[in-house]
Amino acid sequence: MEHAPLRLDGLIFDLDGTLIDSFADLATAINETRAHYGLALLPVADVTREVGDGTERLVARTVPVGPETLQEAHGVFLECYDRHLTDRTRPYPGAEAVLHHFRGKALGLASNKPIRQTLKLLNEFGWRDRFRVVLGGDSLPARKPDPLPIREFLAKCGLDPRRAAMVGDSPVDIRAGKAAGVWTVAAAYGNTTLSGLTAERPDRLIEQVGDLTSLIE
Repeated sequence: MEHAPLRLDGLIFDLDGTLIDSFADLATAINETRAHYGLALLPVADVTREVGDGTERLVARTVPVGPETLQEAHGVFLECYDRHLTDRTRPYPGAEAVLHHFRGKALGLASNKPIRQTLKLLNEFGWRDRFRVVLGGDSLPARKPDPLPIREFLAKCGLDPRRAAMVGDSPVDIRAGKAAGVWTVAAAYGNTTLSGLTAERPDRLIEQVGDLTSLIE
Protein backbone atom coordinates (compact mmCIF):
# COMPACT_ATOMS: atom_id res chain seq x y z
CA MET A 1 0.00 0.00 0.00
CA GLU A 2 1.28 3.45 -0.94
CA HIS A 3 1.33 6.06 1.82
CA ALA A 4 1.60 9.83 1.62
CA PRO A 5 4.88 11.16 3.08
CA LEU A 6 4.78 11.88 6.79
CA ARG A 7 5.19 15.55 7.67
CA LEU A 8 7.35 15.46 10.75
CA ASP A 9 9.43 17.84 12.83
CA GLY A 10 11.62 15.26 14.53
CA LEU A 11 13.08 11.78 14.25
CA ILE A 12 14.60 9.61 16.95
CA PHE A 13 16.78 6.75 15.77
CA ASP A 14 17.95 3.49 17.23
CA LEU A 15 21.67 2.87 16.62
CA ASP A 16 22.63 -0.81 16.21
CA GLY A 17 20.89 -2.38 13.24
CA THR A 18 19.38 0.95 12.20
CA LEU A 19 22.20 3.41 11.52
CA ILE A 20 25.19 1.12 12.02
CA ASP A 21 26.04 -2.54 11.45
CA SER A 22 27.85 -3.45 14.68
CA PHE A 23 26.96 -7.12 14.93
CA ALA A 24 30.38 -8.57 14.05
CA ASP A 25 32.11 -6.56 16.80
CA LEU A 26 29.42 -7.43 19.33
CA ALA A 27 29.87 -11.10 18.45
CA THR A 28 33.65 -10.83 18.85
CA ALA A 29 33.21 -9.36 22.33
CA ILE A 30 30.68 -11.99 23.31
CA ASN A 31 32.94 -14.77 22.08
CA GLU A 32 35.92 -13.39 23.97
CA THR A 33 33.72 -13.33 27.06
CA ARG A 34 32.62 -16.91 26.43
CA ALA A 35 36.25 -17.96 25.98
CA HIS A 36 37.08 -16.32 29.32
CA TYR A 37 34.63 -18.77 30.91
CA GLY A 38 35.74 -21.76 28.85
CA LEU A 39 32.72 -21.74 26.55
CA ALA A 40 32.72 -22.53 22.83
CA LEU A 41 32.40 -19.75 20.27
CA LEU A 42 29.02 -18.79 18.82
CA PRO A 43 28.25 -17.89 15.18
CA VAL A 44 27.70 -14.19 14.60
CA ALA A 45 24.08 -14.87 13.65
CA ASP A 46 23.39 -16.47 17.04
CA VAL A 47 24.67 -13.37 18.83
CA THR A 48 22.90 -10.99 16.47
CA ARG A 49 19.52 -12.47 17.29
CA GLU A 50 19.96 -11.44 20.93
CA VAL A 51 20.92 -7.79 20.32
CA GLY A 52 18.48 -4.99 21.12
CA ASP A 53 17.56 -5.24 24.79
CA GLY A 54 20.78 -3.86 26.25
CA THR A 55 24.18 -5.38 26.94
CA GLU A 56 23.18 -6.95 30.26
CA ARG A 57 20.51 -9.06 28.60
CA LEU A 58 22.78 -9.80 25.64
CA VAL A 59 25.35 -11.28 28.02
CA ALA A 60 22.70 -13.12 30.03
CA ARG A 61 21.38 -14.77 26.87
CA THR A 62 24.71 -15.69 25.29
CA VAL A 63 27.09 -16.35 28.20
CA PRO A 64 25.48 -19.08 30.35
CA VAL A 65 27.11 -18.52 33.72
CA GLY A 66 25.36 -18.67 37.06
CA PRO A 67 23.44 -15.64 38.34
CA GLU A 68 26.17 -14.99 40.90
CA THR A 69 28.69 -14.54 38.03
CA LEU A 70 26.50 -12.61 35.59
CA GLN A 71 27.53 -9.11 36.72
CA GLU A 72 31.19 -10.09 36.47
CA ALA A 73 30.59 -11.53 33.00
CA HIS A 74 28.96 -8.29 31.92
CA GLY A 75 32.04 -6.41 33.06
CA VAL A 76 34.27 -8.77 31.09
CA PHE A 77 32.10 -8.24 28.03
CA LEU A 78 32.29 -4.44 28.29
CA GLU A 79 36.08 -4.59 28.49
CA CYS A 80 36.19 -6.85 25.43
CA TYR A 81 33.73 -4.69 23.53
CA ASP A 82 35.75 -1.54 24.24
CA ARG A 83 38.72 -3.19 22.52
CA HIS A 84 36.69 -4.11 19.43
CA LEU A 85 34.13 -1.31 19.30
CA THR A 86 35.09 -0.06 15.84
CA ASP A 87 37.00 -2.99 14.32
CA ARG A 88 34.32 -3.82 11.76
CA THR A 89 31.40 -1.59 12.77
CA ARG A 90 30.34 0.65 9.92
CA PRO A 91 27.39 2.91 9.06
CA TYR A 92 24.81 1.32 6.82
CA PRO A 93 25.01 2.58 3.22
CA GLY A 94 22.99 5.76 3.04
CA ALA A 95 23.00 6.51 6.78
CA GLU A 96 25.28 9.53 6.45
CA ALA A 97 23.16 10.94 3.62
CA VAL A 98 19.96 10.45 5.64
CA LEU A 99 21.32 12.35 8.63
CA HIS A 100 22.43 15.15 6.32
CA HIS A 101 19.09 15.20 4.51
CA PHE A 102 17.17 15.65 7.78
CA ARG A 103 19.63 18.14 9.32
CA GLY A 104 16.88 20.77 9.54
CA LYS A 105 14.74 18.58 11.79
CA ALA A 106 15.17 17.74 15.47
CA LEU A 107 17.13 14.49 15.52
CA GLY A 108 17.59 12.22 18.50
CA LEU A 109 19.21 8.89 19.21
CA ALA A 110 18.03 6.31 21.75
CA SER A 111 20.16 3.20 22.06
CA ASN A 112 19.99 0.44 24.64
CA LYS A 113 23.79 0.31 24.43
CA PRO A 114 25.61 1.99 27.38
CA ILE A 115 25.94 5.73 26.81
CA ARG A 116 29.74 5.69 26.99
CA GLN A 117 30.03 3.31 24.06
CA THR A 118 27.19 5.02 22.21
CA LEU A 119 29.03 8.34 22.35
CA LYS A 120 32.32 6.74 21.31
CA LEU A 121 30.66 5.35 18.20
CA LEU A 122 29.01 8.66 17.34
CA ASN A 123 32.34 10.42 17.71
CA GLU A 124 34.03 7.76 15.55
CA PHE A 125 31.65 8.50 12.67
CA GLY A 126 31.53 12.27 13.24
CA TRP A 127 27.84 12.13 14.13
CA ARG A 128 27.77 13.52 17.67
CA ASP A 129 26.67 16.98 16.58
CA ARG A 130 23.92 15.61 14.34
CA PHE A 131 21.71 14.80 17.31
CA ARG A 132 20.10 17.21 19.76
CA VAL A 133 19.49 14.38 22.22
CA VAL A 134 21.59 11.22 22.68
CA LEU A 135 20.49 8.56 25.16
CA GLY A 136 22.04 5.23 26.05
CA GLY A 137 20.55 2.32 27.89
CA ASP A 138 21.87 3.67 31.19
CA SER A 139 21.01 7.36 30.66
CA LEU A 140 17.56 7.19 32.26
CA PRO A 141 15.79 5.02 34.86
CA ALA A 142 14.16 3.01 32.03
CA ARG A 143 15.15 1.98 28.51
CA LYS A 144 13.28 0.84 25.43
CA PRO A 145 10.68 -0.71 25.16
CA ASP A 146 9.72 1.74 27.90
CA PRO A 147 8.68 5.01 26.22
CA LEU A 148 10.74 7.16 28.62
CA PRO A 149 13.68 7.77 26.22
CA ILE A 150 11.35 8.92 23.47
CA ARG A 151 9.37 11.11 25.85
CA GLU A 152 12.65 12.64 27.02
CA PHE A 153 13.53 13.45 23.42
CA LEU A 154 10.10 14.96 22.76
CA ALA A 155 10.28 17.10 25.90
CA LYS A 156 13.79 18.38 25.24
CA CYS A 157 12.96 19.28 21.65
CA GLY A 158 9.45 20.59 22.34
CA LEU A 159 7.84 18.20 19.88
CA ASP A 160 4.27 17.02 19.46
CA PRO A 161 4.36 13.18 19.43
CA ARG A 162 2.35 13.04 16.20
CA ARG A 163 4.99 15.18 14.51
CA ALA A 164 7.79 12.76 15.37
CA ALA A 165 8.80 9.20 14.58
CA MET A 166 10.86 6.42 16.11
CA VAL A 167 13.04 4.59 13.57
CA GLY A 168 14.41 1.22 14.64
CA ASP A 169 15.03 -2.38 13.65
CA SER A 170 13.78 -4.12 16.78
CA PRO A 171 10.41 -4.85 18.34
CA VAL A 172 11.56 -2.88 21.40
CA ASP A 173 11.84 0.23 19.20
CA ILE A 174 8.36 -0.17 17.79
CA ARG A 175 6.85 -0.86 21.21
CA ALA A 176 8.57 2.19 22.71
CA GLY A 177 7.40 4.38 19.85
CA LYS A 178 3.82 3.23 20.11
CA ALA A 179 3.78 3.73 23.86
CA ALA A 180 5.12 7.27 23.41
CA GLY A 181 2.48 8.08 20.78
CA VAL A 182 4.91 8.78 17.91
CA TRP A 183 4.94 7.33 14.42
CA THR A 184 6.89 4.09 14.14
CA VAL A 185 9.19 3.16 11.26
CA ALA A 186 10.58 -0.38 11.23
CA ALA A 187 13.97 -1.00 9.60
CA ALA A 188 13.66 -4.39 7.92
CA TYR A 189 17.41 -4.61 7.14
CA GLY A 190 18.49 -4.94 10.79
CA ASN A 191 18.55 -7.97 13.05
CA THR A 192 14.84 -8.81 13.36
CA THR A 193 12.92 -11.05 10.99
CA LEU A 194 10.31 -9.38 8.83
CA SER A 195 7.58 -11.39 10.54
CA GLY A 196 8.91 -10.27 13.93
CA LEU A 197 8.69 -6.64 12.88
CA THR A 198 5.32 -6.77 11.15
CA ALA A 199 3.87 -8.50 14.21
CA GLU A 200 4.44 -5.19 16.03
CA ARG A 201 2.32 -3.37 13.42
CA PRO A 202 4.67 -0.45 12.72
CA ASP A 203 3.23 2.51 10.84
CA ARG A 204 5.83 2.23 8.09
CA LEU A 205 8.49 -0.26 6.97
CA ILE A 206 11.76 0.53 5.20
CA GLU A 207 14.06 -1.89 3.40
CA GLN A 208 17.10 0.39 3.54
CA VAL A 209 17.84 3.48 5.57
CA GLY A 210 17.81 5.71 2.48
CA ASP A 211 14.09 4.99 2.06
CA LEU A 212 13.44 7.50 4.82
CA THR A 213 14.08 10.46 2.53
CA SER A 214 11.01 9.65 0.42
CA LEU A 215 8.92 8.49 3.37
CA ILE A 216 9.25 11.67 5.45
CA GLU A 217 9.10 15.31 4.51
